[in-house]
Amino acid sequence: MRQAPSRLDPVAQDEVNTLSAKIAVLQDRKQALTNEAFHVQYSILSLQCRIAQINNETLPISRLPSDVLAIIFEESRCLLNQWPGPRRPLPVEVQLSHVCSRWRQVALSSPALWTTIRVPILHKETAVRTYFQRCKQCPLDIHIGPMLSDKRIMDLISSLLLPRIPQFRQLILDTEDRQELFDVLGLLTNIAAPSLRRLKISSHDLVRGQGAYPRFELFRLGAPLLADARLSAIPITFPEPPIKTLHFDPLPGPGAPLSRSDLLSMITPFAATLTTLHLKGFVSGFHEEPGSVPVVLPALRELLVHGNALIHGFNVFRNIATPGIRSFTLFAVKRHALSSIHKFMTRICPEQFHGLHALHYIEGDMDDDLEIYLPHATSELTHLSVTMGHHSQLLRLLLNSDKQASLHGTAPLWPNLRTLSLHLARPWMQDRDDTDPDEEDEIPPVMAMLLDVVQQRKSVGRPLAMVQLEGSNARAFQDQFSSALAKSHLYVEMRVIVPQHSTDFRPCDPDWAYTGDFYGSQYRSHVYRKLQAQDWGLGGSGPRGPPTIIHTTP
Repeated sequence: MRQAPSRLDPVAQDEVNTLSAKIAVLQDRKQALTNEAFHVQYSILSLQCRIAQINNETLPISRLPSDVLAIIFEESRCLLNQWPGPRRPLPVEVQLSHVCSRWRQVALSSPALWTTIRVPILHKETAVRTYFQRCKQCPLDIHIGPMLSDKRIMDLISSLLLPRIPQFRQLILDTEDRQELFDVLGLLTNIAAPSLRRLKISSHDLVRGQGAYPRFELFRLGAPLLADARLSAIPITFPEPPIKTLHFDPLPGPGAPLSRSDLLSMITPFAATLTTLHLKGFVSGFHEEPGSVPVVLPALRELLVHGNALIHGFNVFRNIATPGIRSFTLFAVKRHALSSIHKFMTRICPEQFHGLHALHYIEGDMDDDLEIYLPHATSELTHLSVTMGHHSQLLRLLLNSDKQASLHGTAPLWPNLRTLSLHLARPWMQDRDDTDPDEEDEIPPVMAMLLDVVQQRKSVGRPLAMVQLEGSNARAFQDQFSSALAKSHLYVEMRVIVPQHSTDFRPCDPDWAYTGDFYGSQYRSHVYRKLQAQDWGLGGSGPRGPPTIIHTTP
């Protein structure tokens, strides 16, 4: 391109040329200094890295023996973290193996660290093959689902996972609709699971899942070690394994309740070994059929009954007999159903409950005809749980019976009661700026009644050993109750248990089934966010696994 002729006079043009030459020299010098600064900065970083390496070698964690470090790695896998970003996080064991060369060496030499596989949540085919190489012959914890409609996932399950089923120690199956459930259960029928100890099967078919499910018989060739089963309310039978813990979850919902006959047929084969039974799913059918007798569960120690199991007319104690029950939990049970249970406990078969040590009322109602016969039928009770705002009548019964015992000098009802648990389902009142000074010293009626209970138990010579506060609002209640105890010159040991999420009704450490629910929920939320981003045309990272489909309820 031809340069336009200059309009400057010769003197000005010479000055411009001189200045341009100086600028070029300065730019060359600037580039040289920039390169030198880069090399200096790189040298500084290298020296800093060496200093950090020397310091890290003196840290306590760097001096830990490899076997102790492997134990720490194994414990860290139990941590449950939310997925806030658009991408799925790397599994904890992979992150640990990327920290430094020694950590990677320890991680790769610990086969137990690579025994948990979640398809398609965190792992695809290449990762599954790598995990199988690293875990060697260790027992496996397998999580399959949700969203298994992609053919490649089913091929992965049938070609890679099922041949390893003799190594399965734990299996979680989380399905999105009936077809997924039928496809996977069909693969688990004519096989053996010699090492399987824990099994969880969930069916989230809330939209299309109307009507009864067919019956499935799993592991026909044997599952001799299966002891813990957590199932949706679908009819599944096993070849008489020694199951000790059995849970029926609310899924798939009231539109597809489990029939009474199916429930009893599932329980009967292992009635002699069952120690824990949770009925949270929907059960249809009335309490009796002509000629039917209750299924006796002689080893049962813990029973939980959710209101879901009773809304279709199912009567628990006319279908199962629990002569050795130690802990009984009633969760969200309506007044009519609760009245029927109380009448059975106090009038029809009270001898079944003389060994009952823990009685828990979580939310739900309290029947109006609650009588003093209930404490007589449960005379060995040591732990009582109630929900504040729901079961004041039960606390009043306890208080009145203690007052009568104190007045007449007789033995109190529930003489062995030592622990009183209060479930705080609703937010407790907080201090307000507009509170009248005269009202600041007033004790709320519910708390005043609780103070009277503490005082009366002490006066009859049966003081409470502990008041246990449970729920997300327990801290606020503890502060005010501690102040009220001090003003009343009373003392009782308190324990506060805050659940990990708002739907917890029995606070406890996360177990294996809760961990499976957590990862399934995180994956569903992740896919939903990704689909929302695609609908709005937003950019983002591509999927790390096979295509997925989400089913949402209307």
